[in-house]
Amino acid sequence: MGDMKLRDITDAIGDGDKATLRRAFRSLISLPREEEIEASSPGLLVVALNRVCGALADDGAVMPPAICESLGLAAGASYGEGAAAAKAQWSRVSRAIVDYDPAKVGSNRQPA
Repeated sequence: MGDMKLRDITDAIGDGDKATLRRAFRSLISLPREEEIEASSPGLLVVALNRVCGALADDGAVMPPAICESLGLAAGASYGEGAAAAKAQWSRVSRAIVDYDPAKVGSNRQPA
């Protein structure tokens, strides 16, 4: 799968494409990122996450455990719960997106 583009997120919101929206949510929340999302500035990624959270607000599909953990939620939490948690933790979540540097994250990841 190639890198996602902001246009893919906009199209997914318009089309109600939950699979793409979930993929975008995981990519924006996870560090290191599950998948890069091409954008001209980190601020656009923050706006995209806000829109994705709105689109997933009523989504009952279960998030992967690592995403639940990164948001301080119990394993088995839904994307709707994850979207609410991301909004509640907006300062931390948006700062992580703005500060994210793929050259620094992952390169010094140690096995658990």
